[in-house]
Amino acid sequence: MKRVERFYYQPDFLSGLVSWSWTLMTLVVGVIFWLEVTHFNWITAVFFVAFLLIMAIQIVTRTIEVVGEDLILNRTIHRTWIVMDINEIENVSKYRWGIKLFYNGIEYRFMMTPKSRNQLLDLLAGGEA
Repeated sequence: MKRVERFYYQPDFLSGLVSWSWTLMTLVVGVIFWLEVTHFNWITAVFFVAFLLIMAIQIVTRTIEVVGEDLILNRTIHRTWIVMDINEIENVSKYRWGIKLFYNGIEYRFMMTPKSRNQLLDLLAGGEA
C-alpha cells in the first residue's frame, strides 16, 4: 500500500491576494446590503453564509498530496489536479513562508506552515517525514 501524505497550502502571495480579495468581496456585498436596509435581512444572511462557505472551500481544498512517487496538487477552482513525478521536480527550495519548486519549466510557489514545509522538503529529498 502506498503511503499518502497530505499538506495544506495557499498560493504564493500575489495569487493569494487576488483570490482572497474576491472572497472578501462577498462579505463586503453582504455588509453593503445590511447597511442599505439598516436591519439584518435574508439577503445579508445569504452573503455571509456564502462568504463562510467560499472561505472554507479555499482553505480545505488546496492540498498537496504525496502518493508513492507522485506529488498531486489540488487547486480550488480547477477540476483537474496537477500530477508531478517527484523525480522530475527540480530546484526545490524553501523560503520564509513556504516552498518553491520547478516542474516542466514552470515555477510553483506555495505558502505553507513551517512544519508542513519541512516535512514536504524531507519527502521530496527522499527522506522520511
